[in-house]
Amino acid sequence: MADSDFPVIRFSPRQQDNGKTPGGGDKANVSWLLTGDELLTRSKHLVSEIDELKANWDETNIEGLPHVLKVDLIEKALANTHQRYIVPMFIVGDNTGQIGFSGDTSLVIKIDSKEKLETVKNNLADTNKNAAQISALTAVQFYVPTIKPKTKESPYKLNPLNFGDDILNKRAVQIIADALNSKDINYNLVHYTTNLPVFKLDDVTSDSLKFIKTLPIKSAEPLEKLTNPFRSLDGLPLKYKDKITPFDESTDYPIIGLLDSGVDKNSLTEHWVTRGNGCQYSDSELNCAHGTYIATLLIHGDNFSDTHDSSIRGCEIIDVPVIPANGTDEITLINNIRTAIKENSSIRVWNLSISLDGEIKSDEFSDFAIALDEIQQTSNVIICKSAGNDPSFYMKQNASHLSIGAESIRSVTVGSLNRNSDPFDYTKKNFPAPYSCVGPAPSSLVKPDLTHFGGDLFASKHNPTDRTDFKEVSDTATSDGFKLIHKVGTSFSTPKVAKNIAELDLLTHNQYSPLALKALAIHSAKYYETPNLDTQQRLNTLGYGKPDNAGIALFGSSYSSTMILEGNLQKGNRIDIMEFPYPDALIKNGRYTGKIKVTLLYDPILIANQGAEYCQSNLEIRFGTYDKKMNATDYMRRFNPLKRDDSFNTLLKSKYGKRKIEINARYANERTLIAYGQKYHPVKKYAFDLAELRDSYLSSLDAERHWFLFLEGHYRLFAEKEALQKQKNLSTPFTLIITIEDPDQSAPVYNSTIQSLDNNNFVHNTVEINNRIHLSNRV
Repeated sequence: MADSDFPVIRFSPRQQDNGKTPGGGDKANVSWLLTGDELLTRSKHLVSEIDELKANWDETNIEGLPHVLKVDLIEKALANTHQRYIVPMFIVGDNTGQIGFSGDTSLVIKIDSKEKLETVKNNLADTNKNAAQISALTAVQFYVPTIKPKTKESPYKLNPLNFGDDILNKRAVQIIADALNSKDINYNLVHYTTNLPVFKLDDVTSDSLKFIKTLPIKSAEPLEKLTNPFRSLDGLPLKYKDKITPFDESTDYPIIGLLDSGVDKNSLTEHWVTRGNGCQYSDSELNCAHGTYIATLLIHGDNFSDTHDSSIRGCEIIDVPVIPANGTDEITLINNIRTAIKENSSIRVWNLSISLDGEIKSDEFSDFAIALDEIQQTSNVIICKSAGNDPSFYMKQNASHLSIGAESIRSVTVGSLNRNSDPFDYTKKNFPAPYSCVGPAPSSLVKPDLTHFGGDLFASKHNPTDRTDFKEVSDTATSDGFKLIHKVGTSFSTPKVAKNIAELDLLTHNQYSPLALKALAIHSAKYYETPNLDTQQRLNTLGYGKPDNAGIALFGSSYSSTMILEGNLQKGNRIDIMEFPYPDALIKNGRYTGKIKVTLLYDPILIANQGAEYCQSNLEIRFGTYDKKMNATDYMRRFNPLKRDDSFNTLLKSKYGKRKIEINARYANERTLIAYGQKYHPVKKYAFDLAELRDSYLSSLDAERHWFLFLEGHYRLFAEKEALQKQKNLSTPFTLIITIEDPDQSAPVYNSTIQSLDNNNFVHNTVEINNRIHLSNRV
């Protein structure tokens, strides 16, 4: 049981915990190196492709712009260390080199003359000097833009190529504009983000698409549409007077910005809801049913449904409608969102429960997601984004992939799980809701991040086969202020997570960054389904689970401690805490014990036009024990004078026994032991019990050993190159949360942790809690 006497502990690394990162990267001894005839054959193939490019050079020329190539790599050569020696093969003087990444395995290269292309050819012919580079490459071709065919009446968008040079980019935009004008094609030039201009074309024919394909563009595709998200249903007579949460001016409430269809003013929303600045529509242009349902769910939902989904009854809402009754397109929507957040700068948590019609790609992040990421970074806010809904379950099919925008890295993407089971075992309690869209995001990133109850769909008979065989139950709110209705969807699980995060913000006096608030929510999340889904199913459908109420997430017990470390790790630096304050109270029978939960979130460098390599920074974490400190070697002493001997990383999944995990079923709802590393994944979470270690590793827990915590940043080659050009220093803001608990609920872990922090001279304090709030739901 959470107890306010044992709040989260904030601590900072000491001076001696800060070290330097030595340089690295070696192309020798790659496992995929070709030799002999295989190497010669690959070289001849690549050389012949260069000859073909030279033969077609003039007919593909666009005056004033370099040519653009697509260079395909084998999957094993994608590591940053390999790209460091592959990319220079294509750097031949000025105006050459990498400008982007396409899909999962292709470099996008610019080169401005046949003479320079000849130099590249010579590089690819030199099997003695460049064997590893040649082995890594499979094809070199002219870049061909992705053109999606016209399938419906919809505006198109053209994405210009980004040449990594402002002058060339302006030239490309002008060339596209001139070409469209010459064909009398009407367009508007708009911006998704600062560096992502888009041409919006209202009328496109099949013939014009052939012409468009010759322009300096990355892609051309129909604009995704957005329709008003609410389907009205018959409701129940509204009897709510004894269930309304009265507004109290002397009480602080969580505040959420609502990016939706608008909220009607009625007796349930007055005092609670304020129309924010920046709305682009008049009241007559709005259909507020969807937004009103969400607003009443946030304010009165626990009372109406007799649930405990939040810690605080009531919620203040800043309502900024971003979608009119007749729907809109993705470009208009993102500009409405940007304006709304900019014009209401005091709001830190926003809810976005509307989805574009399409689903995400597997190898590339959408413009919409990229724009949401930029907005959140620029405005320092959190957007909680619905995962999207799919009716395929009506046809006994699995839900489709996430809706476009739900792969936004900085957003908190929310799916739905079932609150209860139906009599026919179609809907199972605590399992993923059948309508909730699933991940992963591109680059196998875990999305959704979290789940919550979004309303249940109950089968009304065995083997349901039609929509009429289901009924919507569970969550209750109103879309008009007159009738209560049941609704299901990720639209209604998402605001519950948004409220949870807003409550965390309120309880802690706004002293945590949005990154830390997101980390607290993810850290508290658990799984509840029985029997268990396998790890990948869980992550794809439930993310990291359902978060605890804010009133629980911030507190522990005498048998546990939660520590939070925030920082901004500069490139070339590392944190290596060799006296991590693991509580001595958990030494039992000569060995360390404990259930441990580690959550690391970092704010990554994100660069558009990089395909699957959109995320350009990584933060590596190791946490475990070691035998003793030793002096570093002469070379390493320049960076760090000491090193650890016999380090053991407890975060490695391979160190735990499957049989022991199966026996320890009581920890199933917490456990998140996924493959270690998760490179370029901005959320990393591990939850495990030391009792599950394989017997062969138990000596690593001997009481004589010491605990360490290690953090180090890594950056992709493109981010490093761009930082060098712009003379910027790379760094990674992060939040790390570690909970250590006694499985037996007997040892004084909290006090022992405080004592260990003091004994090792760590600066630390506990979070201050806002006492102007009434925590009504602590369970």
